[in-house]
Amino acid sequence: MTAHEPGSTTNESQSDGLLNLHARHFLLLLSGINFVVGLIFYVYPPFVISFWPWPVKELAVRFMGAIFLAIAFGCWSAVRAERWQRAKILMLVGGTFFGITGIVSLVRGITVSSDVSTWAWTAYFLAAAAGCFLLLQYHGWHRTHVGVLTGPPMPRGARVFFGIQTSVVGIFGIMMLLLPSVAQQEFWPWKVYVSTLQTFAALFLATCLATGWAAMQKDSERIRVLLPLDATFPSLALLAVGISWSVIVAESPSWLVTGVWVGLYSFVAAGSTILYLTLRNRSR
Repeated sequence: MTAHEPGSTTNESQSDGLLNLHARHFLLLLSGINFVVGLIFYVYPPFVISFWPWPVKELAVRFMGAIFLAIAFGCWSAVRAERWQRAKILMLVGGTFFGITGIVSLVRGITVSSDVSTWAWTAYFLAAAAGCFLLLQYHGWHRTHVGVLTGPPMPRGARVFFGIQTSVVGIFGIMMLLLPSVAQQEFWPWKVYVSTLQTFAALFLATCLATGWAAMQKDSERIRVLLPLDATFPSLALLAVGISWSVIVAESPSWLVTGVWVGLYSFVAAGSTILYLTLRNRSR
């Protein structure tokens, strides 16, 4: 046995092995918090409006509830995946979303309003992001052994599906984050506060990273872990739009804008659900 083998074994157990106890506990805690918060946001948005750090409408609150619920299901999916290499992408998604949203909230707290709710939400977002990135740093990103994971082959068309999604949410996400006023006037289907649009951009950019990664994978079990999150948000977002359809009718820049967004969300929701069911049946 050589002197470097113990270190190699430790690195292998972290990057190629199972989720450790601390990672599982963090993911379960994050899942539970986001599930409760998301459920309150989605079911009873009027209760949330006074506690959110910037002005929001009920439709925007439901959209954020859909985001929190999607992240809750994503964390739960990561715990069930057990292996770090199959769960790691959800740490990147969570860290990116919470990190960008935390920065948006922090900037508002410094420049506009520094009340208790602003700092409480900022602290939560940044703490959640730090936890996700610390897990990424601890376990590492790259596999020690390339052939560790051997799931069923990727279904035909999956890479095309993820490629389309990556391109669309990447372009829209960058514009919504950096040019929110332009995005609001040109292609967002109802009027929202700038910070709200940037929060949605955080999810779009996190999704862009995830689907871009997914398009390059060969192990379908890695992809299956991502799909509950990818299907939950657009499905719940479409339901929220249906509930507040009068807002869309009154505030959308045009029927073309509305049609594009409804079509995009339907495409992602249906595609992710079908792909998840296909992969689940193949693994049986």
